Amino acid sequence: MNIETIKQQARVLASQFINQGYKPQGLHHYTDVQGEWLYSRMRLSHPDKSKLIRPFYERDGNFVLGEPKFDGKKPLYQLPLIKDAEIIFWVEGEKKVEALVELGLVATTSGGATSHEGADFEPLRGKSVVIWADFDEAGKVHAKAVKTILEGIDCDVALIDVEGLKLPPKGDVVDWIELNPSATKEDVLALPKLPKEPKVEHGVVLLKASDLSPQPINWIWNGWVAGGKFHLLGGVAGTGKTTISLALASSISNGGRFPDGTRSPSGNVVVWTGEDDISDTLTPRLMAMGANLDKVHFVQGVIGEDGEQPFNPSTDMPILQQAISKVGDVKLLIIDPIVSVVKGDSHKNAEVRKDLAPLIQMAESMGFAIIGITHFSKGTSGREPIERITGSLAFGAVARVVLVASKSKSDDGEDVRIFLRAKSNIGADNGGFEYSLEQATTEGGIETSRVLWGEAIEGSARELLVDAEDDSDGGSMAECMQFLSSILSDGEMPAQEVKKDCIGAGHSISTMNRAKKKLGIEAKKIGIGRGSYWVWEMPKVFNDYKDSQPKNMRTFGEVENLCGELPIIEGEI
Repeated sequence: MNIETIKQQARVLASQFINQGYKPQGLHHYTDVQGEWLYSRMRLSHPDKSKLIRPFYERDGNFVLGEPKFDGKKPLYQLPLIKDAEIIFWVEGEKKVEALVELGLVATTSGGATSHEGADFEPLRGKSVVIWADFDEAGKVHAKAVKTILEGIDCDVALIDVEGLKLPPKGDVVDWIELNPSATKEDVLALPKLPKEPKVEHGVVLLKASDLSPQPINWIWNGWVAGGKFHLLGGVAGTGKTTISLALASSISNGGRFPDGTRSPSGNVVVWTGEDDISDTLTPRLMAMGANLDKVHFVQGVIGEDGEQPFNPSTDMPILQQAISKVGDVKLLIIDPIVSVVKGDSHKNAEVRKDLAPLIQMAESMGFAIIGITHFSKGTSGREPIERITGSLAFGAVARVVLVASKSKSDDGEDVRIFLRAKSNIGADNGGFEYSLEQATTEGGIETSRVLWGEAIEGSARELLVDAEDDSDGGSMAECMQFLSSILSDGEMPAQEVKKDCIGAGHSISTMNRAKKKLGIEAKKIGIGRGSYWVWEMPKVFNDYKDSQPKNMRTFGEVENLCGELPIIEGEI
């Protein structure tokens, strides 16, 4: 491809940005190893100090913005120069590469500080590479990640000691050359390097229990939310899982009360969400629940070589850790949805465990709790709550505490919601609280919703969920109880016939068994050996279903006038 043609097309594509006040600052061409043009990146800057980097390529004879699709990973910059080079410098961005090339050195990059994940490092295999990081925290993170990748392909890796270069904050290669205008290739090669870390001998480290100092669990909410631990909050759609997490965040932010009445320690909360708008949805909910908004921090994006980009939970956790350190006193990190942390297949156990590991290590090292929000898979009602979590079972297995939310209908038709503890490796694993979602209006007149906590409830999550979800399905539990009472009102029946009739009436076996338990239906075995069978019968107190109500009670009390006086008949109760 003719370079002049590429430049001409770059001017055409850049015109829309130039009309917005941007000015072209550079044009960088990416090629294959033979030097054949693949695509270019144009760099533009604005007087307000914002910048744009826009790639473009040729598609079907036309030049379009974007990157071409590659068979594998994206090529490195200045790829043809790498093949025969003895020493290669790695920097952040094409402009810095070209500054070193002008001094007679070979340098390359994958683009910005967060672009290494998709780059093809294979051309560097086995070579000597010197990493010159930018003088900031993002540069250190980038250098560490690239070093790990290079060492994995047998490279001899060295890092420039940027601390000793007397650079300004965020200084880089270009800044150093401006400070040292007479610098030569040899001067760059002689720059001080960080000491290489000693080679670690691989082996197993054993630690005697007697050498350890036992530590209590750092409970933020005793029995429910623990510092340094990963928690999962799951449930069906419409149960208000995000609002529940914000209710807990509100209590932590203002040192308020948890559902059991205990006082929360006051601290900061960090929230990342890919589900709801933080301005018109989440912040009003926090306001309605009395949160201290100064202590709730939303993750908006990341700033790198390419300007501000959306936060990617699967790749940007190291940068988030730095931000959390700066905030300080963080008690809780909410991630909604937690599946966004997984780069690979969220249904594969190994990939889920691998991608959750850095997140859990971050929580352990910094002492804050993590609540990851997820959903129940469809068609899993009645199963163990952990088995109902969307994706791999590893989500529930890795979590130290699994919390769930559900909803049903009360006898008067009102919504009843329950918040339960389905699993805990560090405490009790049952019980919960009723709650409701109430419409509220903020001081600014914004309509929103908030959580109102109700009574504590006892029982296992599976039993409580089954009852709740059955009750929410048209009152099927009550209907099944009435059906069983009716068909057993004349006496005992073979269990198989009862089950057959129940299924025929549209009731599930699990609902039937729970209705049997609630009614106290008795089961007994008739006969011995192969000819034996089981029968069900109502408990003796209800042996005659028709007499289970006293007959001296009139439907309309003393105003009854549709029949004569009824004889008083005493029924067993």
